[in-house]
Amino acid sequence: MKIKTNFSYALNYFGEADCRIERLIEASPEDFKELQISLQDNPLLLKHKDCMYEQDGVCHCLLVLEQEGYDGILVEAKGPGYPFYGAYITGMRDVLNGELSRAADFIVRQCMENSQEGSWQIQFNDPPGRAHGYVPFNELSERFGLTTRPGNGLDAMLLNILRRRPGITDADLGDGIVETTIAADSHIYPNTQRNTSVEFSLDRVTALFKNAVSSALGLYRGEDLYAMLHGSFGLTLQEIRDHRYLSDLELENTCQVPRQVLEGAMPVRDVLALDGLPEVASLAHKNSVFLVPLEDLKLLTDAGKEDFAALLDARVADIRVDEETPELLLEGVEAAELDRLHDKLEAHKQAEQAMGPAMG
Repeated sequence: MKIKTNFSYALNYFGEADCRIERLIEASPEDFKELQISLQDNPLLLKHKDCMYEQDGVCHCLLVLEQEGYDGILVEAKGPGYPFYGAYITGMRDVLNGELSRAADFIVRQCMENSQEGSWQIQFNDPPGRAHGYVPFNELSERFGLTTRPGNGLDAMLLNILRRRPGITDADLGDGIVETTIAADSHIYPNTQRNTSVEFSLDRVTALFKNAVSSALGLYRGEDLYAMLHGSFGLTLQEIRDHRYLSDLELENTCQVPRQVLEGAMPVRDVLALDGLPEVASLAHKNSVFLVPLEDLKLLTDAGKEDFAALLDARVADIRVDEETPELLLEGVEAAELDRLHDKLEAHKQAEQAMGPAMG
């Protein structure tokens, strides 16, 4: 495996800094080579020094990608009159595309699944046969650390990813929001793969994937690394364990589950008997939009447990983590069973005062 990096003699400390990309630009191969030689007094950087500063311990940076290339240089300065500092990042374009794809997945998922909640709206009286949704910039910032503003370079990449998704008829920036228009009859789910007329060879795909994973391992830690490997690259929990991208202790802390659950294939009824599960842990299914909190399963009476025996015997195949909330993905049971339990629990909660806490 080949990789580009920097080595220093007698380095006593590999320091890390919290960084936030404020602006993205692309440089010609010639200009990119010049940046590798020296950052100081570079006219390309001087034009963008207004976006580089340090605030509350966070370095707000400029990201320079090589045109038609995969590598990038992250540049920061503490403010006007300060020198430039840079970090060369191999495969940064792949890493950035992965992060932006996560944000695009969230935007599309929210539009299709949560159209009546939060800041989202679906308006079928806009263009006929289309659904219109939006998400605020600050929500993308809070969830993904993504700085979105018109003309900062990241906006164009995000919009390009959204517009190339199947079923997306338009995507644009509004006043502090990302607006998306989707064909009303589309069935879009996160990580839907788009068709393309250009196909990579298997060897090329493998090389690109290894390069992206290697870059992610160097850039992220803990939950952020798990989100990238699991959410963006599509690796399962077991694959992450098998390749030792994260230790079992790191996975326990990230997924917030006992080690027995990490082993996989544990039935739901056995999971319920474990100590140490967070109250916010939920059951999920890849073909269902509903989440059922594990705590709610304790509302089932013996008759209810018999009714939902198929669900209790289902196995935990994978774990998704969303905002520090573990979602246990089930296999060996139809999604309709989870939907049915969700509907029954919701009906029970609405009638709880009248019917009492036990549910049959």
